Amino acid sequence: MKTDLPNLMRQRQLDAVVINGPDGMSAANPNYNYLIAPAHDISGHVIVKADGSTYLLHRTMERDEAAQSGLKLINYDSYNRKQIIADRNGDRLAAEVELWRRIFADLKIDGRVGFYGNEDQGKAYAFLNALAREEVCEVVTEFENDALLEARATKDAWEAEQIVKACRATEQVMADTRAWLQGHRVTNETLLTSDGQPLTIGDAKRFLRMRCFAFGLDESNTIFAIGRDAGVPHSRGNENDPIMLGKTIIFDIFPRLNGYYADITRTWCLGYAPDYVQKAYDHVMQVHASTEQKFSTKRYCWEMQENACALFEAFGHKTQRQDLAATSGYLHGLGHGFGLAVHESPVMSLRGMRPDEKFQIGTIICNEPGLYYPDDPRGGWGVRIEDDYWCNFDGTFQRLTEFDRALVVPM
Repeated sequence: MKTDLPNLMRQRQLDAVVINGPDGMSAANPNYNYLIAPAHDISGHVIVKADGSTYLLHRTMERDEAAQSGLKLINYDSYNRKQIIADRNGDRLAAEVELWRRIFADLKIDGRVGFYGNEDQGKAYAFLNALAREEVCEVVTEFENDALLEARATKDAWEAEQIVKACRATEQVMADTRAWLQGHRVTNETLLTSDGQPLTIGDAKRFLRMRCFAFGLDESNTIFAIGRDAGVPHSRGNENDPIMLGKTIIFDIFPRLNGYYADITRTWCLGYAPDYVQKAYDHVMQVHASTEQKFSTKRYCWEMQENACALFEAFGHKTQRQDLAATSGYLHGLGHGFGLAVHESPVMSLRGMRPDEKFQIGTIICNEPGLYYPDDPRGGWGVRIEDDYWCNFDGTFQRLTEFDRALVVPM
């Protein structure tokens, strides 16, 4: 949580952190968005000192938006960067280093400074090396489990509320999409458009994107895949594929609302489900329920994945535990944290991959077991069911998603 950041900085002996934020509300820069929320669409930088005081460096034209962040404000333009560049004979890198020397001097920052946020790798490497070379500060970088990621791994009540809002809007899009599918006539087990052409995956994606827009959801790359594509976990689906009865459709939708993601998956068979799909669906739901029952702050996250693998293996399915390169059976981790990014800590992966991760108060995580058989001679198929959970302040896990899990959609 944000309140943990000063302590995380002390653990790393950081005198300050700088979060680069040129992308405003872009999903590509969650660390920056984390600290400026509830403000958004501001190009700037956030600076946090070891005492917890937090500053937003912004441009003049964004001063009103910057004020919505509630942070202490520094007008970037007051440093007259144009003059600094002229004084450095047009050397923009030297000018940038001098600019930050002045900013750090004004904020009385020296010593160890951690750098976060998103920037082109070459540009960031050149800048950070120049800062260190000119002894502006001691540059600190972290490869993984950095201070910001660790803070974001747990969510406070306000963040959980934002994710619930995203879930409710997403569930309405799912309900509308299901009703829209049900409204189409069927000939020879194929859904048809009003002009008699086969309804396609592309048609469904265009519809759901319009509904996302109507609810203020920022959507991209939704998985809506049928048949064999449903048997490949991250296949987005072929837009030209016709939508047919009896084939599995994996609908995995993960849009943002006010910067925070929902992440929900349902599997549908329109009209009816083949017996072998129904059986696999029942196996998936047994693993899903077992995971939900075992959630606890006393457990390591890998215990959930080991339990899922053991159950699936007992049902006769190959798992990731037996073969990481398998292309059928249970092929992925059981779930992951999310918030301002669609993948955050913690992760329910195999034992040994993240051995020390435990669930904590404030953890938000998805539970998404699945089975995949893309090359089944009866026709490729896949099943996945995903719901979202928050470990609230009494240590119990609350399911945030409410949408029904019915496999068969009556037509």
